[in-house]
Order: sequence, then C-alpha cells, then structure tokens
Amino acid sequence: MSNVKLKEGVNKLTAFAPATSANLGVGFDILGLALDAVGDKVTLTKRDDGQIIIEKINSVTGLPLEPNKNTASYALQKMCEELDISCGFSMQIDKGIAMGSGMGGSAASAVAAVVALNGFLSNPVSREKLVEYALYGEEIASGGRHADNVAPCVFGGITLIRSLAPMEVINLPYPELYCVIIHPHLQVETKSARGILKPEIPLKKYVEQSAQLGAAICAFYQKDIELLRRSMQDLIIEPQRANLVTGYYQVKEAALKSGAITATFSGSGPSMLAFCDSKANAEKVTLAMLAMFNKHGIEADQWISPINPDGAYIIEDK
Repeated sequence: MSNVKLKEGVNKLTAFAPATSANLGVGFDILGLALDAVGDKVTLTKRDDGQIIIEKINSVTGLPLEPNKNTASYALQKMCEELDISCGFSMQIDKGIAMGSGMGGSAASAVAAVVALNGFLSNPVSREKLVEYALYGEEIASGGRHADNVAPCVFGGITLIRSLAPMEVINLPYPELYCVIIHPHLQVETKSARGILKPEIPLKKYVEQSAQLGAAICAFYQKDIELLRRSMQDLIIEPQRANLVTGYYQVKEAALKSGAITATFSGSGPSMLAFCDSKANAEKVTLAMLAMFNKHGIEADQWISPINPDGAYIIEDK
C-alpha cells in the first residue's frame, strides 16, 4: 500500500490498551470485554534507519526484547510491512497487566503498538484491520490467531467475533455491569491451558452449550440480569480447566452466594471474572472471593471495573 502517508510533524505517540476478559464462560474464543481498571502503554518514536527497536520494557516480569519475539514489536513490524512504512520506530512498553494472568496482557501490548502506529497515519486503517495486525502478536503468545482479547481491546465494550476471515466484530449492547477481577498469584500460560482441552465434544453437550450462549446474547440485548444469571453456564471449558486454579469451585461458589450474577475464568485463567449488578455487590463479591482464596493459602490482586466502552486510544501526542 504505497499510498500510505505519515502525518508531518508527528514524531512520537503513546497509546493505551485496556485489559480484557475473554470467553465470558459461554463464549469460548468468540466473546470478550474490555475493562477500565488497568492496561498497557506503548510509546513509538520515529527512526530514520528503518529498524524496529525495543528500547525499554517496564514490567515486573521479563519480556523478550527481540522484535520478532515480542507481541507488540512483531505486530508493529507486520503492520509496517503490509502498509509499506519504511521509517522505523523505537518502542517503549509499559506493562500494567501481569503476564499469564488471563487479562489479555499479550493482546494489550500488541493492540497498543498498532493503535499508536495508526495515529501516525494520515489515513488511519479501520478497527477491523487493527485487530488483524494485533493478531500477529497474539499468535506468538498463544500459538493461534484468537481474537477474543484483541477485539474488545480495540473496539471496547462486549464483542462477539463472527468471523476472522473476513474479520467481522459485533459490539453487543449490555446492561450496567460491574466486573470483579480476582488475580490469584498463580500463573497459567495460554498455550498450556489450551493444550489440555479435548478436541471433540459430545453432540448433546454442544447443543446444551449453544442454548446457554444464545440465551446469554439475548440477555445482553434485552439487558435482562436474571436471564444472564441463568444462562452464563460454561458446560465445556470450565470443567476441563478448573483444576488449574486451586479452590476454583469454592471461590466461584463464594462469589455466587455473595450476589454475583456469574463467576468464571477470565480468559484461560488463573484470573476469575464475576459480573455484579452494582458496585456495592461487587465489593461484597470481591471480599468473598479473596477470603476463599486466602483459605487455600493463595494471595490475590483484585479490581472492580465497569466495562470500558471505548477500547484502546492515543494518550499522548508530541
């Protein structure tokens, strides 16, 4: 795409990309939402030598500095190649999301990078294209092109991925919800969590899960909390992954008894997501989940967050 032009006088941009929660129990690999509580930042500075260089990563865990191994730089590299952008960029990554937490950390870095680059363009690309570019980075982290974190990170809100080729992302309406995210101090790698899943499921179970997914989507459209409560049942993935998190079912039960609409894995875990209909309920649910993890000798971080309606954005323009 040789007609792509960069804005004159823009040499440095920073983008923020929010944490996300994928699957939402019933929607494995197709549903996700953006959170308000935490996220990653990527700063790009133009270079004259055509290279993509990671200058600094602010993170509590070690991340690769090699451009072809880091989700942010690899997504940026692929976007530059496709758009025929030859100037090069220096990159700084500020990680707000713990890796392996089930909160879309690898997706957020990739999204922040491509959103920042999009800010340099005189004619920015569509959000669908940004999802496609960020998926190159996500592929490094998870071993596949799974957009359930990338799509809500770009689009905001609650997203349904109808198709990857061609890319089609649908923003779902939703009632006012407060998300409780509990991140136990355990680590579950996405590749490992995917590796334990059975490749085939019984037809009866597929039908039952399809009914729950359909009802949950209806509940979002109708803003029907009680239907959402009945339908957010993960009959396929949760039973296969529950043993990855110590005390999973006890923590889930504590959340539901404290008033949560639903409680399930956030992505592939170990973080858990609970929906609540008020901030007061969210605070009760948070304390109950933390107390149950504590009974199992596990420390955890927590966030209470509304759903982020906007997704990733440019936060600094120099």
